[in-house]
Amino acid sequence: MSPVRPARSDVLLTLAVAVPVGGWTLLLLWLALPGVWAPLLAPAVVVGHAAGAWRRSAPTRSFVVTSVACAVQAAVLPGGFPLLPSLLAFPLSLFAYCAHGGRRAPQAALVVGVVGAGAVALRTALSSQTQLPPAFLAGFLLAIVLVAFSLGLFRRIQLAYVGELEHRTARAEAEREERAHRAALDERARIAREMHDLVAHSLSVIVSQAQGGRYAARARPERAAEVLRTVEEAGRQALTDMRGLLGVLRSGDGSDGFGPQPDLSRLPELLDRVRESGLSVDFAETGTPGPLTPAAELAAYRLVQEALTNTLKHAGAGARCGIRFQWSDDRVEIEVRDNGNGPGPSDGAGHGLVGMRERMAVAGGSVTTGAAPGGGFLVSARLPFRTPPAGEGRETA
Repeated sequence: MSPVRPARSDVLLTLAVAVPVGGWTLLLLWLALPGVWAPLLAPAVVVGHAAGAWRRSAPTRSFVVTSVACAVQAAVLPGGFPLLPSLLAFPLSLFAYCAHGGRRAPQAALVVGVVGAGAVALRTALSSQTQLPPAFLAGFLLAIVLVAFSLGLFRRIQLAYVGELEHRTARAEAEREERAHRAALDERARIAREMHDLVAHSLSVIVSQAQGGRYAARARPERAAEVLRTVEEAGRQALTDMRGLLGVLRSGDGSDGFGPQPDLSRLPELLDRVRESGLSVDFAETGTPGPLTPAAELAAYRLVQEALTNTLKHAGAGARCGIRFQWSDDRVEIEVRDNGNGPGPSDGAGHGLVGMRERMAVAGGSVTTGAAPGGGFLVSARLPFRTPPAGEGRETA
């Protein structure tokens, strides 16, 4: 069995008690007892106090050693001699054993304490030189034992309560992490379903154009180049969507539910529905809309939808929301700002915000959320435009 090291705080506490009390006891023995009594009792005094250093790391051993050492002192002490101050180590050890011992430690400590108090009182009563009434001494010692037992039991209950709180906190944290992980998996599955139509559409275009290209090459050769360009663009877009999908998803999903997905053309319908629910929504758009991929349009639509949903849930009565689309040469910047406080700290795992980031990652964009300058909550996103196929550029007049 490997040795048990005492805690540093227990060692310091033991020294704080042992040095004055044990030193006083040893001095009393050397001055008051002749012959071999002092050398015989001194080791028991030292061992009884030293065992207190293991009161938490090895509570059973510490209590047994201290009890035996105190029993030796009480038994060997000449009749009529006052109880030694070093016997204070026993109630201290009893308290620690009740607080930190095993499941049956309080019962065992109480039995040992009552028996020890009775034995000391009986031995004192049998001595012809004692000046203390036996009943008084027995009651006094029993009271010390009961006080130490009660305090130790209270400390044990307190430690058990704190331990249960820590266990619940750790379990709640693990459950939160599990919910967040499950939310990420659910969002990946949703993205897989939403991406299905995007990729399927591009592949359908490739197949149909390739079939038409075979006939066009024979009947109208001048259309072959146009057909090939369409095939190239559709293939490039399908490849882009597939790369985004494979970069985000880590597990397959074979569930059903592959329905058509919304794009920015359906944004006015969304805003009308939200306004009908009582939320005041302002929409502003600057610049000339550029070419977004279907995945990017879906991500932008879902971002606005989720931001409006959060505003309805958290902003309260009288809430206002402003949506701004700013189109530039190579990207669109989206801002959704409300006058509320945003999602609260206890609203679950944040499935919607997880979905925002996942969709933006698929579309090659980014999103940030947080408190807006001047108050309110802000959702800000950037989405790049679709890269034209090789050889295709902007037409100039």
